[in-house]
Amino acid sequence: MHMVDVTAQPRLTTAEWQAVTVALRDVERFTCAARTGKAEGRLSRLFRAITGIEKPTALADPRLDAIRRFVCASRRNMVRAKDVAAELIALGYSRDQVEALRMVAA
Repeated sequence: MHMVDVTAQPRLTTAEWQAVTVALRDVERFTCAARTGKAEGRLSRLFRAITGIEKPTALADPRLDAIRRFVCASRRNMVRAKDVAAELIALGYSRDQVEALRMVAA
């Protein structure tokens, strides 16, 4: 029997798991892209007017928002997910943690 060393498994805090939950809800609502400082285009305004779907605001903690953006991108845009993965690593997350997030998003 193969034993799993749970102490070696990548860990996330409760707040980080909540960011994952927010991201998965955003994916289900097709609202992954957070608002930016840029002006909204005509098509975006039309889509919002027709559907009533609003873009989410960024999470207050940049580390948690990076998790949210990574999970969303992992479901929709792998090129973007790679960019956000690099950002997560720069924020101090391990490659194992990023891989765990990717597996959850899949």
